[in-house]
Amino acid sequence: MSEVLAILYAKKNILKHQILSVKDESKLKISVITISAIAIWLGIFFGLYEGFEWLLKFGSRSGIEVNIGELLMARMFTLLVSAVFLFLIFSNVLVAFFTLYKAEEVQYLLHAPISFDKFFLVRFLECVVFSSWSVAFLGVPLILAYGFSIKAPVIFYITALVFFLPFILIPASIGNLITMFLVLIFPRLKLRTMVIIGIIGVVFLFWYVSSMLRGTRISEDTILPVFVSATSRVQSPLFPPYWFSEGVLNSAKLNLSEVTFWFLVLIANAIFFPYICTVLANYIFYPGFSELQGGGRRRSKFLGKGLLENIDTLLKWLPHPYQPLVVKDIKLFWRDATQWSQFIIFFGIMAIYIANLRNTTKYFEEEMWRSFIACMNIASLSLILATLTSRFIFPLISLEGHRFWIIGLAPITLRQILWQKFWLSVMTSAPFTVGLAVLSGYMLQLAPLYYFLTVFSVILMNFGLSGLAVGLGALYPSFEEDNPARIVSGLGGTLNLLLSIFYIALVVASQTLILQWRVLQHFTSPQIFRWALGGVIVFVSLLTFLAVFVPMTLGYKNLQSVEY
Repeated sequence: MSEVLAILYAKKNILKHQILSVKDESKLKISVITISAIAIWLGIFFGLYEGFEWLLKFGSRSGIEVNIGELLMARMFTLLVSAVFLFLIFSNVLVAFFTLYKAEEVQYLLHAPISFDKFFLVRFLECVVFSSWSVAFLGVPLILAYGFSIKAPVIFYITALVFFLPFILIPASIGNLITMFLVLIFPRLKLRTMVIIGIIGVVFLFWYVSSMLRGTRISEDTILPVFVSATSRVQSPLFPPYWFSEGVLNSAKLNLSEVTFWFLVLIANAIFFPYICTVLANYIFYPGFSELQGGGRRRSKFLGKGLLENIDTLLKWLPHPYQPLVVKDIKLFWRDATQWSQFIIFFGIMAIYIANLRNTTKYFEEEMWRSFIACMNIASLSLILATLTSRFIFPLISLEGHRFWIIGLAPITLRQILWQKFWLSVMTSAPFTVGLAVLSGYMLQLAPLYYFLTVFSVILMNFGLSGLAVGLGALYPSFEEDNPARIVSGLGGTLNLLLSIFYIALVVASQTLILQWRVLQHFTSPQIFRWALGGVIVFVSLLTFLAVFVPMTLGYKNLQSVEY
């Protein structure tokens, strides 16, 4: 075990130096990130607290002697824990690929005089820490909001902390297993087969969600049975989030025997799942690792064969020197399985969103709710777009690494390189997001005004969010890092995401305000409303202009002073 402790000690020193290096970062960047993080944390806390309080009030006036609000709160708590569990699985799948296969120290550790079990244990613990810290940050307001709303004793909060540590080991084990199986299977499949599997998966997901929600029309009389029926899926004693929820919820009632039982269940599975993961890794890790290392040579093709090799011909209409850079970025993206596989997952998220649009209520017939839902539709589409630009566009400059000086010697200026990344982002994201805006507006049967604002806002968002991602990616590059997930989770990536959310909030809030004032008849005449609407459009356009040119200008100036 001394080898494991030695590696963990080295990791601790690396983390210590990374934390100390924060003092060398821009004070403005650190201040914006800190204030935004605190604001988001407080927003989540107060939002959940008000939601739990509303459930208690709703349950007290339901006409039943027993307050069913507590039942609803318990169901909601389990539902939120289930969402965290699924998020942890997805996060560990992404982190495990780079931690187990792509990190630079993997080659060294595999040749070091340590057993495979110890090697896997170190990498597994790194996956757990790296994928779970954000969940811990966002999970604290959930526990506090629930505890404050029911006036839980101190043991409730202690139990939640104690249960969380073994709980995160289960999704981490599942995520690592999924990653190892995918690496073992996918390199052996042809590209056509992988694309077909991805399409079938998205279609099946759309069908499942739409069939589950089909015909659901929520009203005051049906909201309770619909909610109970929908949340019954997470009340299975075979589901790990149920063990966590039951133990923590029983601690609030001081039912220590139940708390002890569910804690032992959680501990037993927290030992079992990593053990099974380690045993299976002995059989599937090395074959997958070898296939991944040598797959490119085994699948080598003659020049000019295949779609990827002919991409430069398909894009020959692009002017030089932009065409070679676009071809390079597309090839690098496609050759990284984790990049385009995540892109397919975003299609699944879009499918869920579209399927859920069919779930209407009688309140949607009222004008106030129609305008509000139209604005929330803009917010949802924009957040999907912000996720795409933050995950795939922001790391583009950093992924050039120390090879960036080669591009610097090419007959192209740094300004042209930045604008090439910008237009690549706009041209690749716009067809999906604008198409989704048109489709969602049609499915929601939006009025012409709301339809126009939806499509117009999403078009502007493509420019604004692309400008933020490319500009901030150039302003805060990380040439030492070759892991896109780590680049995005750094201070620069965090700042980009927070500013993107702030930009979206300003756009959506201005439109919501003007439309709600119109519905509430605060405008004395239609002419005043038209002038106010024009002012909002000008404000949103000016804000988008600033979101594009300010980061792009700052990023360009930073690249001029950087030594590669």
